[in-house]
Amino acid sequence: MQYRRFGNTDLTTSEVGFGCARIGGVFQGSSRLELVSLLRCAFDHGVTFFDTADMYTQGESERLVGEAFQHDRSRVVIATKFGYRSLPHKRVLNRVKPLLKPLIARLGLKSQHVHASLRGTVSQQDFSPAYLASALEASLRRLKTDYIDIYQLHDPPLEVLERGEFVESLDRLRQQGKVRHWGVACQQPEDALVSLGYPSIGSIQVGLSVLEQAALDAAIPRAAERGTGIIARQVFASGLLTRRVDLLKLEDIDSDPEVAVRKRDQLAAYAAIAQRCGRTPTEMALQFALARPDVSVVLLGISRADQVEPNLRALQANKLTAEEQRLLTASRRPGR
Repeated sequence: MQYRRFGNTDLTTSEVGFGCARIGGVFQGSSRLELVSLLRCAFDHGVTFFDTADMYTQGESERLVGEAFQHDRSRVVIATKFGYRSLPHKRVLNRVKPLLKPLIARLGLKSQHVHASLRGTVSQQDFSPAYLASALEASLRRLKTDYIDIYQLHDPPLEVLERGEFVESLDRLRQQGKVRHWGVACQQPEDALVSLGYPSIGSIQVGLSVLEQAALDAAIPRAAERGTGIIARQVFASGLLTRRVDLLKLEDIDSDPEVAVRKRDQLAAYAAIAQRCGRTPTEMALQFALARPDVSVVLLGISRADQVEPNLRALQANKLTAEEQRLLTASRRPGR
């Protein structure tokens, strides 16, 4: 495992981090003990960065991270997020999820698709100073800690970022020692550019993969220029870059048919490049993200113990050559 400085902050992190969005909850099927062991397994392999959020599995993700590292708190960097709040009927839904689980399995639905379909209908966003303060205290309790290393706004709308009403509250929490650094988990690269206008911001989180390279145009260079920590997520494009293209249905790729066709062409081009270069799709996708020295940490979405070693083995692969980087950059727009 290699380690990188997190922008100009006082933090050093493993070059890959554990994305905790998929741990916990009744749909996963793993026990609490198994999930805590999974987090500890990643830590034993050198992973020191763990990215979660208060809305992941209704707070269970944070509780698991807290349980796993309550005795090693100073040895890990914990990043969490706020901004989504549950509506009353979501709390009812949480109580009936155990009853829904057998039905969902019988219908052959995937848990991530169920969560995605429910997310927009049962949550609303709130970035007000009052909610920020209460959300932070709740996260601290679940994480079993008295400080959070990186506290991030979770998918804030552009107008929220432009108003910046959250900055004063976050700066005050830094002065109190409850937050070491604050940042923004951005929906779009354009959101990152607005966020970087605030002098006290410590990090941005952006999507970065062979399929989604827009952050390389301005967001990542701008953040690197000002010394902001950069968290890269979705490096495997939700698993699309590691699966056989001929086995993917268009609806598996994207809900928009036009976008799905475009991405399918990109995936086909990517698969051909990986084969030509003698690379596995996993190692090439990971090395593409790691090739940016200004990226502080690359998140891996892990939900099972058997995923840890294969993902970390990809770290041992040779770095991309200049020709491989050129081919991957060119695959961004097939046929052009």
